Amino acid sequence: MSDNMTAMEKLEAMGLGSMAEKLKEYYRNAIGCFEKEYDGEIPTGASKIGGFPDLPPEIEYPTMTGYSMKWLKGQNEGKTESYEESAMQLVAQINLAELAQSGDDVEKLLPEKGMLYIFWSGEFDLDGSDWVEYVYGSPEKKAVHKVILWDGDMSTLKRTKPPCPYYSKYFEECLPEHAVEFGWIDEYDQRAEYEVDGFTEALDIDPYDLTESCDKLFGFPKGGNAPELNSDTVNLFQFDYQAGCLWAVYWIMKRDDLLRRDFSNVVIDCDCD
Repeated sequence: MSDNMTAMEKLEAMGLGSMAEKLKEYYRNAIGCFEKEYDGEIPTGASKIGGFPDLPPEIEYPTMTGYSMKWLKGQNEGKTESYEESAMQLVAQINLAELAQSGDDVEKLLPEKGMLYIFWSGEFDLDGSDWVEYVYGSPEKKAVHKVILWDGDMSTLKRTKPPCPYYSKYFEECLPEHAVEFGWIDEYDQRAEYEVDGFTEALDIDPYDLTESCDKLFGFPKGGNAPELNSDTVNLFQFDYQAGCLWAVYWIMKRDDLLRRDFSNVVIDCDCD
């Protein structure tokens, strides 16, 4: 929605208070990560999407294990694919002081200083099944993504190149880089269209626009096959990444884990058709 009034405030101004009250059940604050222009190189430690991360000495660049995958059934039965250890892509680094200064984290879900890093290998799963068998070079590095919260001396950050090539199955180079600035998004669960009868008509809103498909923190996952949230889960980050049949990638976690600053159980999901 284009101005600084929420849909709920607009309904109240129209004398539709009961409808506004019902709509509150389907609202979540969302923070857009919109492209920001810099003259020259993006400063070290600035919030950004893609490129090389700005890491402190104590954080090792995340990598994913090398592995082999043998097909057990189907038309590829008996065939094996092998990949070397690969560097994860920096999806986003969020300077939390910049986010706090924006005022857009109205629920104070994230700390007001430090860095939030989101890394992704390009893969979604490296677990065996009835169809495939995996052999891992380094089982302790089987994770396909990593979320890191760091709070330290920002002057120690250094733009860091990966220690090995990216995952050759999907990438030849790093994800395109751009700095970001934050912006508030008035966002509602798509189910509100059916559960709050008449509100989209009252405000002349396209139901498709209840959620946004941009890079964003929080809010609701957008996509035809996006994961659904419940009262206990949070859309930590939505990456508006499109490649082939892939339309978006999401990092979903428990709200209590977020408030405890525990990112060890974040789940990666996607909109794929």
